[in-house]
Amino acid sequence: MQTRRSLELNGIELPGNLRGRSIHIKVIPTVCNLKNMLIKLEEVNGDYSQLKQWEKRSYKAYQIEKIKPALLKASPLERKLLIKQHILNEDPNDLGASCIDIYLVAYVAETFGPGKERFFRYIKESGISDEANTAQAIWQVGKGDGVYLDLLHDDGPIKDWEFFRRWIQGLN
Repeated sequence: MQTRRSLELNGIELPGNLRGRSIHIKVIPTVCNLKNMLIKLEEVNGDYSQLKQWEKRSYKAYQIEKIKPALLKASPLERKLLIKQHILNEDPNDLGASCIDIYLVAYVAETFGPGKERFFRYIKESGISDEANTAQAIWQVGKGDGVYLDLLHDDGPIKDWEFFRRWIQGLN
């Protein structure tokens, strides 16, 4: 049963797509979290060619190339703010699985209920995948990156409602 918690508590309804970008297609990430990719990017002085394949996928999902010079000069806190603003500036259709998985985790937690078990059930019921490993990858990356960016709570619900309102409405 849908709880529609987000609408009841915050006046924001999370749509089943993000400004035309399906949250059910191209959502399976390579397991690499944003924080680790950024640390590695700093270690290699921004040299994309030195990133591992899974780090490159995270890099591409977030379109990091567009903000790399600013990221490399920023403090860890400033990086989070830069990435959040960058996400808001981009068309969701241009963002890869890792980034969209943040929205997917929030959508499930706020619409159907929080937690990993409920999320896994949604992944299966919605037809995204029958595989537990796939659900785990989406959960791990979406929740992990969302928590890292201070957008989600640890069990999936939204922490930063203003960010999600702006993301849904296309306000940057």
